[in-house]
Parts: sequence; C-alpha cells; structure tokens
Amino acid sequence: MKLRLIVVVFVLFVALVVGTAVWFSTSLSEVNLADTKEVEFIISPSQTASEVVSRLHTSQLIKNPFAAKLYLRLTEMDSRLVPGSYLVSPSQNTPDLLRSLTRGPKDVWITIPEGWRREQIAARLQKVLGEESNFNPADFIFQTATLEGRLFPDTYLIPASADSLSVIKIITDNFSSKVSSISDEDLILASLVEREAKLAPDRPIIAGIFKKRLKENWPLQVDATVQYAESSLRCKKTVLDCDWWKPPTDTTFDSPYNTYQNPGLPPAPIANPGLASIDSVLNFQSTVYYYYLTGSDGITHFATTLSQHNLNIDKYLQP
Repeated sequence: MKLRLIVVVFVLFVALVVGTAVWFSTSLSEVNLADTKEVEFIISPSQTASEVVSRLHTSQLIKNPFAAKLYLRLTEMDSRLVPGSYLVSPSQNTPDLLRSLTRGPKDVWITIPEGWRREQIAARLQKVLGEESNFNPADFIFQTATLEGRLFPDTYLIPASADSLSVIKIITDNFSSKVSSISDEDLILASLVEREAKLAPDRPIIAGIFKKRLKENWPLQVDATVQYAESSLRCKKTVLDCDWWKPPTDTTFDSPYNTYQNPGLPPAPIANPGLASIDSVLNFQSTVYYYYLTGSDGITHFATTLSQHNLNIDKYLQP
C-alpha cells in the first residue's frame, strides 16, 4: 500500500513537471510562425521589464506575459533590456525576441538638456552614437553655425546610422513643431533667460527685466553672455571636451556677445532654450524690478534700484 502511494505520488510529480515544461514551452513559442513581417517596437528609458512584456503582449508579439516575465527572471535578462527602437516579428519565439531586446537597438535614446551650446550637443551625440558611427561632430558644429537656439532640448530617438544632417533635421523639425512662432530677438532673449534663471518662477520676471532694459536703452549686462564669449575663445581647441560655462572673469572682454560692453542684444542665441524659457519671453512679467542676482543660497533676489541691488550683493553673495 505504501509502495503504491509512492508510485502514485511519483507519477503525479512527473506529470506535473512534464505538464509545466509543456506549458512553459508552448507559452514561449511563436505567436504566428507564418507572419514574418517586422514591426517597430520602442522601449522608452523609463519602462520597466514588466511594462515591456505587457506591451509586447498587447502588440500580439508574445503569447503569454506571465511566462515571458518568468523567463526574464530565470535568465536574469529583466535588468538587461536596452531602451531604443527595434524591429521584431510575431514569427520569433519569446526567448529569441527578448534576447534581441538586450543586444542594443537600431535607434538610440539621446537627451539634450536645456541651455546647452551646440558644441555640447555634438559631444553628447558622439558619445551616445559612438565614434565609429556615421555621425561627425565637427560637421554637426559646422552645419549648425546659424542654428544655435533652434536645437530644441528634448529626448530623441535617433537612428544609430544617422549622419550629422539627419540628426540636425530631426532636432530642428522638433523645434518647428513645438515652437509655433517666435522672432529672432525673442529667441535670443529666451537663451539668456535659460542660462540666467535658476528657478521656474523667476523666468518671466527676468524676461520682463530684459525687456524693460532694452526698451529704456539700458545695457543688458548678462553674465552668461560673457561666459559665452570667453568660452568660445578658451574652448576653441577642445570643443568636445570643455567646461563651457565657467564663471565670467572679465566683463570688459572684447566680443560682440558681451552685453556689458555692447548695447542691445547679442548677435545670436548663446544656448538652446527649452519651452519654459521661450514661453517666459513670449509672456513676460512686468514688474518694478531692474536688477536681479542669484545668491549663494540659490535664490534669486530682485531689486528696483542700484542701491538695493548693491545691498543684495553684500547680503547674498559670499566673498
């Protein structure tokens, strides 16, 4: 009787193991072996492995999301999925499809932060796309000589095979779609606001100060324009590896971009502003202020008169 029970338990165990193996194998098989058409599947930088699997199932690219998640966990591939754009097919079995998502995409995600110069953007693109890619940073810098301010800060999905002109078109097309209308003068102002304003609520106030100074023929006296001018010379031979925004050292530096020495606006944008800075110029805030500074406490302090501004300097800027 005892032996018979052992045999029954063993048979049930074997049946369970075989059944589980059959279920697992079937669940990981192809959705449609005859459908070899490739479709684009995009993994965003913020997506978890679980979210990726759910989207694969919703897109009818895998049969069973639970089995796929279990496979990822067992193979430790759940932490190795690479964001980007892929071409996959319902004719792939789940293990092959998931492995393809760990080998690197045909397109890559690249983020361009607000307030960067085009040289900084070129360095970031080369780093992400790789030195062996078709992207040429020197060509990018040359081709964007008149596009500073229009290289829109955003997160992009760039083809790994893209050359400089292709990347420029992707970025500037995005600018055109996000920014419906802006004058050259306001775009220059937006670039100044982007570099000068540390906190979002300060942007429209600082934009209003710039507008008021221009209207009343005051010099703008923007430190960021001196930074731009000085670094353009200092980083001339190290454009892909340079600290472009060191504190200004000489407000008498000879350059048309120096707004301490030259009235009005600089000749062109000094950086590439985001939507918030652009909007702050288009919808600037009129105030009684003429002066501002960012204190050592990280807070922007505004003043109406020069004497008030000098008091703020003494009070909020550490020597």
